Amino acid sequence: MSRYVRPAVQALGAYTLDLSPCRFKLDQNEVPWELPQRIKEEVARRLLDREWARYPDFHAARLRERLAAAHDWMPEGVLAGNGSNELLAATMAAVGGPGREILGLAPSFGLYPVFALQSGARYRAIGPRADLALPTDELELEIDRDPRRTVLVASPNNPTGEAIPPATIARWAAKLADADAPLLLDNAYGEFCRFDYRPLLARHPNLVIFRTFSKAWSLAGLRLGYLLGAPDLVSEIVKVKLPYNLGQAGAIAGELALDNTALVERRVRLLVARRAQWRALLAASQDEVFDSEANFCLIRNRKEKSLLVKELLAERGIRVRDVSGGPGLEGCLRFSVGTGAALRATARALDGHFSSTGSLSLQEPR
Repeated sequence: MSRYVRPAVQALGAYTLDLSPCRFKLDQNEVPWELPQRIKEEVARRLLDREWARYPDFHAARLRERLAAAHDWMPEGVLAGNGSNELLAATMAAVGGPGREILGLAPSFGLYPVFALQSGARYRAIGPRADLALPTDELELEIDRDPRRTVLVASPNNPTGEAIPPATIARWAAKLADADAPLLLDNAYGEFCRFDYRPLLARHPNLVIFRTFSKAWSLAGLRLGYLLGAPDLVSEIVKVKLPYNLGQAGAIAGELALDNTALVERRVRLLVARRAQWRALLAASQDEVFDSEANFCLIRNRKEKSLLVKELLAERGIRVRDVSGGPGLEGCLRFSVGTGAALRATARALDGHFSSTGSLSLQEPR
């Protein structure tokens, strides 16, 4: 049946996940805690009060207004969707197209080439470097050479966890603006990062920032994301976004989540503190551990050691993300920052096989 499919699609590798049962799920960078039951029950109550036979609000206007207030931005410059990936794809459909090239960095999120292909454009990633540092200087040289191309980058970057300084993003946005090209910034892990890119929006109307409720907000199961950008640009993206793309459950959950920002902020602080514990644990026995501004840590070992680490963890019911198939990522595994129980289980799984982890403090951070 492949004869019915475009060659460019046939050449793509499928996006796959390990769906086997596990005790500790550390492969998709979700927050390890559910929202409190009271919030889930209130979402259900409000959903029961809605008319299910009617389509939801066309553009989730109430949620857009709440998001605008939360980010000190204009409602017309906010767009909500069925996860930030849907909005990335819609934006690429608006700014991409046949014959156009989208520039990015490697290694990074594996779905960017798919979004470009869906739009008819070609995705080209700059890099990777041997040390896996993002090749930002090389990308800037490409922007200088031809600033007419859309740039799509993630910060913090997935899977390395590196964050790009706002001054660099601002400089790129200014250069691209001179050639009427947009800068798309995937900021899915923004809550865990020391950098805040939102102040750049007012100065750079070609900048679009993508955020999600799937990570810090514990709503991955409801698929809810949003973007922030100049109203004129957002109004164009709306034209290629599917109508009624966000169901009532996601919109209600987003509104209630925004009523509980203090809870989310406490969880983020805890995960950032625990991220340091995970890094210390992994650094005690792994060949290389990368600094991270997200809620995950990336390690790199020799191929044989990486396979052994993955096997030892699986024996304890611990599932991590094998990203070794990505560019420059041979021997790399990604660990979501999990609960204290997951941290202790990981320490036990690795202890005695490579080096002692007994001296590490595994107390709960405050």
